[in-house]
Amino acid sequence: YFCMEFGLHESFPIYSGGLGILAGDILKEAKASNFPMIGIGILWRQGYTSQRIDQKGYPYDSYYEYRHDWLEDTKVKVRVRIRGRQVKCKVWKCTQFENVPLYLLDVNLPENDDRLLTGQLYGWFSEERVAQEIILGIGG
Repeated sequence: YFCMEFGLHESFPIYSGGLGILAGDILKEAKASNFPMIGIGILWRQGYTSQRIDQKGYPYDSYYEYRHDWLEDTKVKVRVRIRGRQVKCKVWKCTQFENVPLYLLDVNLPENDDRLLTGQLYGWFSEERVAQEIILGIGG
């Protein structure tokens, strides 16, 4: 089950709302029903924006760099071609939330120039957004 976001738990903010909650629930129900499936998504290092209010009362977007040290390292890397360059994607596995295996792609690797592509969920437009979809669709 391919999806840009999965809402498995509030402590794992790789989702923004309804689509992510639905996708997370599908993975949990599959586990509860012993339905043979897996999820494939992106490990968003900064998740979705948190909106804050400044001292003058104006809203602004805030991003936090999350650590996901508890994810299982599958030792698998796949490559995708983006803008004429090979980009490596590390594959992480998540099963901590009573869900079927969720495999998450991550390009935040020292050997990549495009490390920020898996930074913010829906934080990019045009070319970067297409690159994120290539990571999920071809890398997955």
